[in-house]
Amino acid sequence: MARKRTWFDADPARDLAARVGMKTLHDGAEAILTESLKEVPLATGTLERSGTVTDFLSRNEVYVSYNTPYAVRQHEDLGLRHPDPRNPLSTPGRKAKYLEDPFDRLKGKVMELVKRRIKKALKDAK
Repeated sequence: MARKRTWFDADPARDLAARVGMKTLHDGAEAILTESLKEVPLATGTLERSGTVTDFLSRNEVYVSYNTPYAVRQHEDLGLRHPDPRNPLSTPGRKAKYLEDPFDRLKGKVMELVKRRIKKALKDAK
């Protein structure tokens, strides 16, 4: 009796999962950036305006970053005071760890959303 062979090409499913996953990671990174904008130290708005989400498709990575010469110091130096009493433009309610804290709060929700969207996309692709 001849055996029947079945062929399954997993590439389309893998590609779909990668596309949906990256899109969802980008959406999650935008949510993290939005939350961090509520906490980023604010005086002139330059640091706040430098916040961005960058996709690295070749590495399947998404980055949220702030790009000013002082962004890292403002984020890491817990000794800086927010608001800065010497700067009348400094806004109360802002703080160091303005990116790390929102990331820690939202990362579980983002990963759950990635899982749900990939599962739905693969199910709908049948």
